[in-house]
Amino acid sequence: MVSTANLIILGITGLYLLIVLGIGQFASRVTGSDREDFLMADRSFNTIVLLAALFATNMTAVVMIGAPGLAYGAGAGAYGFFVSLFAFLFPVFIMTIGYRIWLVGKRFEHITPAQILNHRWNAKYLGLVVLALFTVWTIPYVLVGVQGAGITLEAITNGLVPYWAGALVTLAVVAFYVYQGGMRGTGWTNTFQGAVFILFLLAIFIWIPLRLGGFDEATQAVAEINNSVFLSRSGIPPFGPKTWFSQGLIVAFGAFVYPHLFIRYMTANSVKTLKNTSVLYPVAVLLVWTPAVLIGFWGIAQFPDLANPDFILPTMVGELLPVWAIGFALAGILAALMSSLDGQVLTLSTMFSEDVVREFFDTSEQREVWFTRLFLILIFVAAYVGALLTKDSIIDTATFAFSGYALMFFPIVTAFYWQRSTKYTAYAGLIWGFVGIWAFELGYLPGSLTFGFLAFIPVLVSQLAVMVLATYASSVPDDAPVEEYEDLFSEVW
Repeated sequence: MVSTANLIILGITGLYLLIVLGIGQFASRVTGSDREDFLMADRSFNTIVLLAALFATNMTAVVMIGAPGLAYGAGAGAYGFFVSLFAFLFPVFIMTIGYRIWLVGKRFEHITPAQILNHRWNAKYLGLVVLALFTVWTIPYVLVGVQGAGITLEAITNGLVPYWAGALVTLAVVAFYVYQGGMRGTGWTNTFQGAVFILFLLAIFIWIPLRLGGFDEATQAVAEINNSVFLSRSGIPPFGPKTWFSQGLIVAFGAFVYPHLFIRYMTANSVKTLKNTSVLYPVAVLLVWTPAVLIGFWGIAQFPDLANPDFILPTMVGELLPVWAIGFALAGILAALMSSLDGQVLTLSTMFSEDVVREFFDTSEQREVWFTRLFLILIFVAAYVGALLTKDSIIDTATFAFSGYALMFFPIVTAFYWQRSTKYTAYAGLIWGFVGIWAFELGYLPGSLTFGFLAFIPVLVSQLAVMVLATYASSVPDDAPVEEYEDLFSEVW
C-alpha cells in the first residue's frame, strides 16, 4: 500500500516534471523546423540562458550524487578533488579558446567541433574520428545521469519507485522536451532547472545541519570518528598529491571540451554574453559544490554503515527533512540530472546529423532534423539499457569519461592556436590519447608507468610529444584556410 508520505513526494515531483514539460512544449512552439533554429536556437542565447545552459548541463549526477558519495567515503578533501583547478581555469578558457570557437562558428556557420576541425585543416574524415571519440566518452557520462535518477527515486521513495522505473521516467520526460524543442528546449528548461537545484542545495545546506544541532555539531560528530582523519585529505589514498594534481587537470581540460558545452559556446548572441558568463560561472560552481560535499561529509556520522556511498544525499534528505520538503528535494536532484542528460543527448544527435548525414548524404534541412530526432531516441534507449547493466559507481564512471575528454583537449585546441599544425597533428593526438588511456584501463600497460599519477598524466605527456612529431613530419595543405583563421583571431587572446 502506498503511504501518504510517498503520495506527497510523488505529487510534488510530478508537478515539477509537468512544469518542465510545459516549458519544453512552449519552446517547441517557438522553434522552427530549419536546422539552425532546432540545433542552435538561432545562436540567440543571452547571458542568463547561456549561463544556465553551460552550468546546468555541467552540474550532473557527479555533483548531486557522486560528490556527496565521495565525501562520505573519503572526507572533506572531496571538496577540491573536482573543482580545485576547474573553477578557475574554466572561465579563462571561455574567454580565450571559447571566444575563438564562437568567432569561428559565427563566421563560417559551423555547428559541431568536427566541422570546425575539418574546415581548419581541410580534412574530410577527421570529423568522423572526433564524432566517434566524443560518442565513446559521452555515452558513459550519460549513464551517470540515468544512474543518478534511478538511485534518487528509489532511495527517497523507500523502494516504491524502483531503480529501473525512476531511470525510465526521467529519460521519458527529457526525451519529450528535447525531441520537441531542440536546443531552445534544453536552454529554456535548463534555466528553470538550474534555479531549482541551486535553491534546493542552498536550502538543505542550511536545513540539514540545523536538524543535527548546528554546523559545528554536525562537523564535530564527524571529527570524533577515526581520529578526525575525515577532516583532512592527508593519508587518504584518493587525495594523494599526485592523484589530486591529475584529477585537477582531467576535470579542467575535459570539462571545457565536453561536446555539449563546445556547441553551446556558439549559441551566445554576443561576445559580451560570453564575458558575463565567464565571470558568473565559477560563482555558480562554488555555490553548488560546497553544500553537495558538506552534506555527504556530515552523513559520515549520521549513517556510518551505508552500503552504497552514492545513496548518502538522498538518504540524508529522506531521513532528516519533513515529507513536503523531501518532494522539493527530489525535484531539485532531478533538475540537476535532467539538465545534463538533455544537453548530452542532443549534442550526440546533432553531431550525427551534421557530421554524418549532412556531410556524406544529400538531404534537406527538414530531413536532417528528422535524423537528429531519430538518433535522440536511439541514444536514450542505449543509455537506459547501459544504466541497468553498469556496476560502477558514479564517480568511477565519470572519472574515466573525464580522462577521455581531457585527452581530446590539445588535439582540438591546436586548431585555434598553432598555425603550423596539420590534420595529422590532430589525428595523432586523438588516436594516441584514446589508445593510451584504454591500454592502462585494460592492463596492457602496467600501473608502474604512471609514476604515482593517474594514467591520464603519462598519456598526456606522450601525446604532446607525438603531436609535435606528427606536425613536423607533415606539411600544411596549400588550400587550408590558415590565413583566414589567423585574420579572424588577430585581436583575440
